[in-house]
Amino acid sequence: MENLFTKSFCRSVDAKGRLLLPPEYREVLARDSAAGSFVLTGRDGYLVGYRIGQWREIEAALLKIVNPSPNLNIFLAKFLGRAEELAPDAQGRVRISQPLLREAGLTRDVQLVGMLRTFQIWDQARFDAMQAGDISAELAAQGISVPF
Repeated sequence: MENLFTKSFCRSVDAKGRLLLPPEYREVLARDSAAGSFVLTGRDGYLVGYRIGQWREIEAALLKIVNPSPNLNIFLAKFLGRAEELAPDAQGRVRISQPLLREAGLTRDVQLVGMLRTFQIWDQARFDAMQAGDISAELAAQGISVPF
């Protein structure tokens, strides 16, 4: 079975932009890269962490785009332009750049959310304020039945 990011964790970003990754996430990353490296980029007001192998697949797919629309070009500029490869230090911390901190509105308290193949980093207040509507029809359209 594939190594997956699961669970959520509350963490703090320090004044230098460092974030302590949960041991569970570091274990998944270490199985993909000896240094535990991953790619972090912004997406719709939060950050997304991708395993290195997965990021290379995304790059290969994006290389196939010819003549992107202005809207797609803006997305690519931000998605690719802000992407950075990170590796945890000896204490398990990564330093998030100022552009990515601004992109996600991260100040201090953050929520890390395992999304199976990726993980997300949200500003804690923004994450707490989110409300999902009824998603049962969308799940059914994907052929997924989740008992609640």
